[in-house]
Amino acid sequence: MKKFGVLLLVLLAVIGCGVVYAVGGSAADPLITLDYYQTVYQPGVLSQAEDRIRVRTQEIYDGVLEGLNAMHQANLNAQGGTELGGSAPAGLADQRYKQGDALSMDTGSTFVLLAGRATVRFPSGTVVDLTAGSTAPSGTALTRFHRYLAAEQTTASVVITSETAVLSTEGPSTLAASQTTDYNQLAYALKRMGLFAGTDTGYGEGYDLENIPTRIEGLIMFLRLIGEESAARSYTGAMPFADVPDWCRCYVAYAYSKGYTAGVGQDMQGRESFAPLRPIGAGEYLTFVMRALGYRDSGENPDFTWQNVLARARELNLITAGEYSLFADATFLRAHVAYCSYFALDLQQKQGGSLLSALSASGALDGAEAAAIRSQVTVQRVA
Repeated sequence: MKKFGVLLLVLLAVIGCGVVYAVGGSAADPLITLDYYQTVYQPGVLSQAEDRIRVRTQEIYDGVLEGLNAMHQANLNAQGGTELGGSAPAGLADQRYKQGDALSMDTGSTFVLLAGRATVRFPSGTVVDLTAGSTAPSGTALTRFHRYLAAEQTTASVVITSETAVLSTEGPSTLAASQTTDYNQLAYALKRMGLFAGTDTGYGEGYDLENIPTRIEGLIMFLRLIGEESAARSYTGAMPFADVPDWCRCYVAYAYSKGYTAGVGQDMQGRESFAPLRPIGAGEYLTFVMRALGYRDSGENPDFTWQNVLARARELNLITAGEYSLFADATFLRAHVAYCSYFALDLQQKQGGSLLSALSASGALDGAEAAAIRSQVTVQRVA
């Protein structure tokens, strides 16, 4: 349309020049020379045309956006919400989703990606990125914390492309749930059993399943799995590491005193370090899990080493072939921590009996309550 307008203006200019030539000039003495037409007149006309098109396009866009905002404000008013640009409206709610889930958002609905990854698709219509002040083409990967609006006569499908994600939505929507592993469900069950704690993040239950776990997070989860978190929290012994913050000193000092961790070596100043905020991988976390099950990775004839932990876990049937592939290839996330921890409860300890039964016997878990919570979980292990 834009090119058509420019060509039309050029055509009119050429016709106009032709008229002037025919009426007021001759072949020997034209009113304007070809050089003047090509280097001065034509570029000037095109420049003016471009300016007018830009102004008109902006006017049209502003008018459309004003109409969409008015329609959206009416929806907010009907639901007891607040003005656009203000605090979160009353109808706004965040929810956790899993990979492959597709959320159909009808006209007037808004959505914000808070964590994870997702794309928006729509066969026709318009989706507006209200934060950026632009339209979002179908197939766009959503930008975190940007607010999107399904415009008039538009049904947008928001598809989750990461293992887990958190979306804040408002307005009519329909969920088509996928059959992929629901890490959210596992984290929720663990939290109810007192084995998983959230962070200070104000959305998505604070689970932060989309984040890469740290060494301190892995250590604390390990202490919960062996029923020793309470003992660790009350521990007042010496701290051998120089890089551990106050809030988690008791956990690290306790784990060191029990021989559960030996740190990562010395820093440049020659001080012993634990590296609490360093990312922890699948092998490191499975090391904790196998220790919780009574397997040794030190001393004479160890059951495994940190170099072969994944392979040994597979040989001992502690993980499945599918889990081995998952942990070997994928980036290890807090979602995977929840997965490993939940299904570790069913694993047999080296000396016999499941980890869950041991936790129940020690009083770290209420066996009956844990059974009731787990009876509601429908997630299956990756075969």
